[in-house]
Amino acid sequence: MKALRFCTVILLALITVACSGSQRREAVDLPESELKVSLDKIWSQSLGDPRGGTLSPVGADDGRVCGASAYSVFCFQGDSGREIYEIVFDQKISGGLGVANAEIFLGGEDGMVGLIDPTGVVKWQSNIRNSVMGAPMAVGQTVIVRDVQGRLVGLDRETGAFKWDFQAPSQSLILRSNPGISAGHSDTVVVGFHGGIAMHLDSESGEVRWSVNVSIASGDNELERISDVVGTPIVLENMVCMATFQGRAACFDLETGRRNWSIQTSAVGSLGFDDERIFVSDEAGYVMALDRGTGAVLWRNESFKYRKITGPTVLGPWVMVGDLDGIVSVLSASDGSYVGRAKTDGSQILTNPIVIDDNMFVQTSKGNLYTFAADQNF
Repeated sequence: MKALRFCTVILLALITVACSGSQRREAVDLPESELKVSLDKIWSQSLGDPRGGTLSPVGADDGRVCGASAYSVFCFQGDSGREIYEIVFDQKISGGLGVANAEIFLGGEDGMVGLIDPTGVVKWQSNIRNSVMGAPMAVGQTVIVRDVQGRLVGLDRETGAFKWDFQAPSQSLILRSNPGISAGHSDTVVVGFHGGIAMHLDSESGEVRWSVNVSIASGDNELERISDVVGTPIVLENMVCMATFQGRAACFDLETGRRNWSIQTSAVGSLGFDDERIFVSDEAGYVMALDRGTGAVLWRNESFKYRKITGPTVLGPWVMVGDLDGIVSVLSASDGSYVGRAKTDGSQILTNPIVIDDNMFVQTSKGNLYTFAADQNF
């Protein structure tokens, strides 16, 4: 099993290099326009070296903000940044952190899945026998976790005991990304897989309610045919939306899986949204706003060409993305104009910024966690 896991990781690394190789063009400079929004740093903390992991902070219901490095989980007071605890693990954290209520979930490189209770006690650890990919997700009484080969495993939330597993169709080559799992309705989950497939499953049994193709792979070679679902699906009332690399962004009816609309794009990171729009970042560095009901393109900002931006995150009337230089940029959600920026430590931001209690949080590749508040300068 370890040999198989090692080969899979090597393939992922090769795909990362190959995909980025075609985009090795000089990044554009950010606009020098008048900045109408300032991002004021509230606090920052060093989490430690993630050692190549794609990790992102999470916010718990009790006001904590938690993040991870390669071997440690930290939790802080969200308003002040005061450290509450650090928990050290003997296995590299590969799957990032998930959160439900005040419980924190994590996954490891050698198959470890763990639950940390609200007091900072590790309640249980289980092992799914393969490297965890993406953050575990708890729905009802089940913790759902994905391994690097696309297998889903359901574990009992109280004990960590095995409940079910499900193997998605395998692919010879897959994209290194940070895929997420979303809660649907009535103890269900929506999961995106390799090859542009998405499924709606019952969290208690693992039974598939529907399966759809977000996009269909095409191209002259295996690299061109990579079309994996990226980021975390977003559930918006009775609709679920997601996007693929080298494929499409699309929204589906949550109950039936019927496609509402789709648009061609090569997405990076999770989609963003507000009451009227869906926002998507693509691999070329463009950010688009789409009409939430029809998918029509409302605006496109081309300020970030080849800057390896993250997916977009909405904070009030603004859309925020991170980039290869650790800069968080702010766009107007209404028209896409460039209105603000903030600097971190100069290292790349790999995952969408997150919003907790009206503040914005980012984790950099160097393992530093920053929180900002937005201030409109009028």
